[in-house]
Amino acid sequence: MIPKIEAARLQRIFGLAMPIVAGMLSQNLLNLVDTAMVGRLGPDALAAVGISSMVAFMFLAPVLGVTSGVQAISARKKGEGKTSETAYSLNNALVYCFVSSILILIVAFTFAKPLFDMLTTTETVSKLAREYFLIRISVCFFAIANFAFRGYWNSVDLSKIYMNSLIVMHLTNIVFNYLLVFGNFGFPRLESNGAAIATAGSIVLGFIIYFVQAVKLASSHGFLKKMPNLKYLTMLTKISLPAGLELTITMTNVVALYWLVGKIGVNELASLNILMNIFMVALLPALGLGITLATLSGQALGEGDKEHSYSWGKEIVQLGVMLLSLVALPFFLMSHGILGIFTDSAEVIKAAEPALRVMGLTLGFEMLGFILVEGLKGLGYSKKVSIISFVWQWLVFLPGALLLVFVFKQGLFSIWIWQTSMHLLQGAIFIYIWKKRKWQDLEFTH
Repeated sequence: MIPKIEAARLQRIFGLAMPIVAGMLSQNLLNLVDTAMVGRLGPDALAAVGISSMVAFMFLAPVLGVTSGVQAISARKKGEGKTSETAYSLNNALVYCFVSSILILIVAFTFAKPLFDMLTTTETVSKLAREYFLIRISVCFFAIANFAFRGYWNSVDLSKIYMNSLIVMHLTNIVFNYLLVFGNFGFPRLESNGAAIATAGSIVLGFIIYFVQAVKLASSHGFLKKMPNLKYLTMLTKISLPAGLELTITMTNVVALYWLVGKIGVNELASLNILMNIFMVALLPALGLGITLATLSGQALGEGDKEHSYSWGKEIVQLGVMLLSLVALPFFLMSHGILGIFTDSAEVIKAAEPALRVMGLTLGFEMLGFILVEGLKGLGYSKKVSIISFVWQWLVFLPGALLLVFVFKQGLFSIWIWQTSMHLLQGAIFIYIWKKRKWQDLEFTH
């Protein structure tokens, strides 16, 4: 059923969401290109880059909630008509990012060797993974700060800056991957370390672009015009930390899922990798719609219009479910052909195909919960989201998956059905939370 949304509101949703979604999809494409390039170096390099990228993201996850903190505060200021103060949260966020990055670097350089020795099975993979990880994590301040800038651009309806910057970053990464991984056009052949340098360089370039744009466009809104203060930092941390915790819970749960499926067999683990990559095709647009929801609803709350702040959620969720269901339909109708793009192995295709067909039927409805989770985080309702995510993922999903594998001796398809069921039920929980409207009562004071 096509949702009935006023043309002006539909135009505003798409105008804000499309740049965000396009930027996020470009990130997914970048991951696929990176994997294809590094994959030509052999299985050791591919395994090392894969696991070290995941660990790097886990290290950053606790503080990436700064996106939600900046977005929630700045969108509310814009809605209140205090446009000269919308960038105050960004000033404080950069201090938050700097302090956090120092702590991350200390932990990373202290524990990298024992961590990767524990996570990997060979000395070669451990060494490659550790080197890649340390190069990537060395630019952690710029990576975290980029997320803070993203929250600001989205909150003030300048998401095109976010999209354009991401595209430049990704193209730069791809070019330097080609030059440094393989040593083309006279550049040194650095293999997996070359991929790390290319990614790190693109992250720093992104920061430079964001900073220059902020000086041009946000100075009149308070960027670098007011010194950070403890009260503002406390407010930002109060919103950001729970959102980062929720992301950390999710990432560690994904790691546990990979470990668990690996216990079933190599073909099943390969199948899971393909399924998760395909899943991301829908997840990233869903997160983009959630960011859009947070911006529009937050601005409405700042204007004192609680009814419109609520109705934005209803309309964006309906639109998201419809569009993402259409996107997923080929997964059901052409599952075998889609899997053939990723692998020639008949065994891997056989293991993945039933789950992909299920995904084709349920994916749009699974994304409902993800849209609302991202929206609630962006509105500052992070603590409740984090608690629910922890309980749902670690106390419900993971114990159930462990029982399926070790007690009932089930395979990948059963785990995927269990995961799908959890996504659908979690969506119902967040619909209930949205309808209760307690998120509308949050106060941001400083």
